Amino acid sequence: MNIEDDVKKLSYWDSLSEEEKAVLMRGTTGRTYQKNEYIHGFSDACLGMVYVCRGSIRVYTTSEEGREVTLFHILEGECCIMSASCVITGISLDVQLLAEEETEIMAVHSGTIQKLMDSNIYVKCFAYELAVKRFSSVVWVMQEILFARFDVRMARFLLSVYEKTGKMNIQMTQEAIAIEVNSAREVVARMLKQFASDNLIELKRGTIVLKNIGGLKKIID
Repeated sequence: MNIEDDVKKLSYWDSLSEEEKAVLMRGTTGRTYQKNEYIHGFSDACLGMVYVCRGSIRVYTTSEEGREVTLFHILEGECCIMSASCVITGISLDVQLLAEEETEIMAVHSGTIQKLMDSNIYVKCFAYELAVKRFSSVVWVMQEILFARFDVRMARFLLSVYEKTGKMNIQMTQEAIAIEVNSAREVVARMLKQFASDNLIELKRGTIVLKNIGGLKKIID
């Protein structure tokens, strides 16, 4: 992991003065996390801005009853500032970050990102635009949970995986799918069996075979 090279990939790098670039370099740390290792929790200090150099992160929140709601994913080359409530005071959503695989991140310390936001309008705009983008994702997830039929949510998820991978075979457990669609495993199991009986998919051990892409799209439409 080369912090100097990765820092230069940030979209606002070329808009920084030489002094600001030095500040950013000094205030950025590289970290590696193993699969299923927590990156940020409720009791942790403010992490600042996170940039994924390699791997992926699941961002979620947890209710008082312990139910997890997946909000979005941070993929390779993407940033997140949802963990920086100490930087952007309008952020009041407590989130947790979990490495979905072996993941390398850059963490721009909260004091550093705050200093750059105060001195550079490009950094400030980047941070707020990023926060708006992530909050839009959160609102969309809440709308899905509250208003969308579960068959629509399931069909949309299966199609999103297909569009991302280009593969008709989805190798995921029902538990993993339940986490992604924010439901119980039993509910997922029943819906997958219904899709199978409708000849939309075929269920194999640990694998879902998509058989009728058009049929799944009709559910969404």
